[in-house]
Amino acid sequence: MKQKKIGLGSISLLLVIVAVLWSYNISGYCLGDQILHTLNLPAWSNEAATPERTLSIVPFGDEARGVHYTVFYALILLVPAFLLAIKNKEDLFAKVGKWSSLVLTLLLLISPLFMIL
Repeated sequence: MKQKKIGLGSISLLLVIVAVLWSYNISGYCLGDQILHTLNLPAWSNEAATPERTLSIVPFGDEARGVHYTVFYALILLVPAFLLAIKNKEDLFAKVGKWSSLVLTLLLLISPLFMIL
């Protein structure tokens, strides 16, 4: 069996992990929200949308409707992760990076539909 090497395709998995940590609320904590608040930038279009009321970019409750800006930063990380994995598919973790970036991108893009339904 051919041993895979660490290369640019391996970075795709790292980018996916950073995108998840940046944009998702994990146990009520969202790294992207904290960093944006530290920089005095809004994390939500409606500040009533707090981490306790949200799941990804879908806020719960009528007063909490808004857009989670960290999702756009996550997409900026996920698209290059997907492209790096495709271009360097022989590298270690490239296949995992490709599929996880694709799945997370699709989830982030379709989750606003749940606000409508």
